[in-house]
Amino acid sequence: MQRDRRNVRLSLASLDVLGSDSELRAQVEHAMREAESRPMPDAFAGHDRTGTITVRVNAAGQVEDVSIGRDWRTHLGLDGAAQALFAAYMAAVQATLEAVALQALQRDRSASPPAAQADADEVDEHLWLRHTWRTLHEIDADLERLTHAQPPQAEETISSPQGSLTLHVRGGSVTAITGDVARLARLDASQLRYEAIDVLRAFDLAHPRNGEAPA
Repeated sequence: MQRDRRNVRLSLASLDVLGSDSELRAQVEHAMREAESRPMPDAFAGHDRTGTITVRVNAAGQVEDVSIGRDWRTHLGLDGAAQALFAAYMAAVQATLEAVALQALQRDRSASPPAAQADADEVDEHLWLRHTWRTLHEIDADLERLTHAQPPQAEETISSPQGSLTLHVRGGSVTAITGDVARLARLDASQLRYEAIDVLRAFDLAHPRNGEAPA
């Protein structure tokens, strides 16, 4: 598979696997070197595990496009399409959060004055690592909030035009996407794409994001 700039990101699927401070620094330094070698993308893509569905979002996390493989029934089945769309959407949103984190770390690193002594180097190293861990935990908390909203909050649902897809929303975040198998059975790839784009954009309009986006 061809490598492109959308792969320049921190790997934050789980903070539990980041390892020691030295491993964290190596990972972040690698991501920074990769990012510095090419411009920061203005759009990010997420895929389901089969690669059948791709969701593209802009730097603000708003959906720009959805692509559906023509053989989606074979790879996903009628009962797996909605879950695959959710997985692709969340992967795209995570990519934007990671880009924001990487850019924040780059700014923090650039703003650090050069140390004149070894002790100052150690202090700068400690502060940078502390800031890095804090940034990563904030991203992890954002992802947790996006997928596991607090139970007391009322659930809102948004349905696609033909009712084949339904977004479940709590606290301003999509927590699940479900599908109506009977309605999905009547759709081809282009029709399913339209349904997906429409319902995700309806969510974006109802819940605009005010968070920081990469420049």
